[in-house]
Amino acid sequence: MKGVRLLVLLVMSSLVTASQAQQIWKAGYVLTATGDTMKGEIKVNPKKEFDFYSRVTLKKSEEEKKSFTPAKAKEFCFDGTRFVSRPVEGEESFVKCLSCGAINLYEHQYEWQSGNSIVYKSEYFIEKADSKEMIRVKSMHFKKIVDDYMGDNAELVKDVHDKKYDFDQLTEVVQQYNTWVKSQKG
Repeated sequence: MKGVRLLVLLVMSSLVTASQAQQIWKAGYVLTATGDTMKGEIKVNPKKEFDFYSRVTLKKSEEEKKSFTPAKAKEFCFDGTRFVSRPVEGEESFVKCLSCGAINLYEHQYEWQSGNSIVYKSEYFIEKADSKEMIRVKSMHFKKIVDDYMGDNAELVKDVHDKKYDFDQLTEVVQQYNTWVKSQKG
């Protein structure tokens, strides 16, 4: 019986150690819903990126850790990766900024039941920086979105229509547009 207890204790100990090993703390900040910026370390689990779309944990010290939902934080950032709180289908959620500038491109992940397993899927949203109204981008509407949101860059619109770019290069197209807008201003 002692051998079984010892084995169970060792297994439990290794599971706790393995789960802690997956968690990494990286320097970052949280901008709270009230506008306060809290600096510290953001909990990162590379195997569970999906968690970032529903909550973030900030550690200011070993004793002071705080979790934030999208309703309690406007944004958070670590390693140059920025998430902002936006309404997705009527519910506040964090979305990942893939490109930010005159046009913002966001990724949102959600769970999907596929047979007996749960899979994670991504959907993409675009917004003009001054509007804060996100529009879902679907591959079949890619060219229309480019026309509507980036029509003032005729060369980029032409490249998209000439199929130099397709939906898989959405981030690249938005980044090119944002770089073009900056060059026009400066």
